[in-house]
Amino acid sequence: MTKRELRSLMLDQRKAMSMDEKIRQSSIIVDCIRQDQRYQHASVIALFYPMKDEVNLLSLLKDDKKFLFPRVEKDGIHFYLYHKNMVWETSNFGVREPHKSEFDYTDHIDLMLTPALAISHDLYRIGYGKGFYDRFLQTNRPHHVIGVIYDFQYVSYVEHDDYDQQLDDVITG
Repeated sequence: MTKRELRSLMLDQRKAMSMDEKIRQSSIIVDCIRQDQRYQHASVIALFYPMKDEVNLLSLLKDDKKFLFPRVEKDGIHFYLYHKNMVWETSNFGVREPHKSEFDYTDHIDLMLTPALAISHDLYRIGYGKGFYDRFLQTNRPHHVIGVIYDFQYVSYVEHDDYDQQLDDVITG
């Protein structure tokens, strides 16, 4: 299956999930993250604001950690420190991002939790096809990079290219 076909299939399957199932699997994933030693030892964690039926990790914000959220800029993704009064903007892609005036924490990430449309057993991910995470990981790889997906998004194989970056692990519902 091509990347394009897999993206389309996963988007359709995510959209078909009931809200109860999305909440249930997101809760399982959050619990698994909290039990993971890499999370427990991390001080600075990169998250993402869920869009298009993605896994929702926002309940992690209650934990005593520093959380970062991505913002796509001309030179790639930058990560900004979360705070309760953070100003959010919606990007051209429909993603909620921190306002650019926030403090850039890109070089301080201990653990990155990444979204994906699919992740293979050999830990390659398929995103939306823009390559932002792959380019970021080529030059700014955090100590640990873990993909978070619903259970059906974990697949045996994902077509990948030389520039695609392998994850360290995956957590599913």
